[in-house]
Amino acid sequence: MKTFKYILTIGFILSCANQMQAQFTKNLEISSYYDDNLFRSPTPTQDLLTNIEMSLNYRPDDSNMNLHYRGSFLLYRDTYDRNFSLHEFGLNYNYSFGNEDRHTLYLGSDGTMRLNGEDYNYYDYTQIYLYSNIRFDLDFLFVKAGYNFRYRNYSNLPDLNNFRHFVFLQANKSFASRTTIIFEADFGYKSFAGENTYTTSLGSGRGRGNMVEESQIITMTEIPSLQQAIVLTRLAQSLHENLGIFIQYRRQISLTDQIKYINTDSYYQDEELFDDPFSFESSSVSSGLTWILPWSMKVQIGGSLFSKNYISEQAYTTADDTVGLGGTRVDDQKSIYFNFYKSFYINKSWLNLLKVNFYYGYIENDSNSYWYKYKNAILGGGIQWTF
Repeated sequence: MKTFKYILTIGFILSCANQMQAQFTKNLEISSYYDDNLFRSPTPTQDLLTNIEMSLNYRPDDSNMNLHYRGSFLLYRDTYDRNFSLHEFGLNYNYSFGNEDRHTLYLGSDGTMRLNGEDYNYYDYTQIYLYSNIRFDLDFLFVKAGYNFRYRNYSNLPDLNNFRHFVFLQANKSFASRTTIIFEADFGYKSFAGENTYTTSLGSGRGRGNMVEESQIITMTEIPSLQQAIVLTRLAQSLHENLGIFIQYRRQISLTDQIKYINTDSYYQDEELFDDPFSFESSSVSSGLTWILPWSMKVQIGGSLFSKNYISEQAYTTADDTVGLGGTRVDDQKSIYFNFYKSFYINKSWLNLLKVNFYYGYIENDSNSYWYKYKNAILGGGIQWTF
């Protein structure tokens, strides 16, 4: 019944938007999937989830500016007390300049809000994201550089409120053999609102006649912060007019020796709380194949090998281990995925495009920590309408 009410509400909003100016693009997508390990735990919990997502995009005539809204409602069949919604409002702009407008400047901002039910409202957050990128076409090479900033506020977990900064530089080179090489270097910095406090007592003395003790208490505070560097190389090759493959290597290096941040031991559809990327070093190899088929169909197949070395998090060898006998946590993860898409171009006044998709994903995570040894398979499909 709740799912039906959500669909009716979203349909009403899209219908109202359809009466507005023609510069609006409207999308509605409904997908359902079966998850055999909902919380990515050594003791699996299964559930069926439904995601209802709508998006509105508005671009004024003769303008390079775009306004958008995206609302997503994630509904659980059994653990329905974990239902939540995400709402994103954004603005982006691009400006071409230089000889024949070959270079492009990109600017944008987004505001995001997550809303959970009362029992899990400590995962609620609001977020501001800003970015600025510039892309140069240098004939023999494409170069892109940029900076992005994010502030996230957890209303019920204030110590985890954080600022995040990223700068990056990317070079993209294509060859006549239909080969493309991409190299990227990133630097990231993240600081938390919570403070580490250190108290030190100094000084003592003897007075004339009677013992007099004097002491000075010094309190120092430190804002926890994390830094990392990332290097990425991707090789993409077109095998045929409608068939392409890529292979990518990514290395993430921590520039912080010790951290106070500890990941939560339960996965709640919020990857950052479950596994903050700043809390570990990693190396990964991934590959994927995209095949454009006749009749507006597309297939994507891929997988990755991912190794993670955590900076300060301890590994607990059993469910009863409270000390962390396994030393520092180390994970090795394998994953594969399969996606199939089919588009139907309607080109009617009331409907432009209908797209259906089916997907399968599998993750196997091995760890020296008992709590992070798990397998997770997801099978589902969805349908999307573009108005």
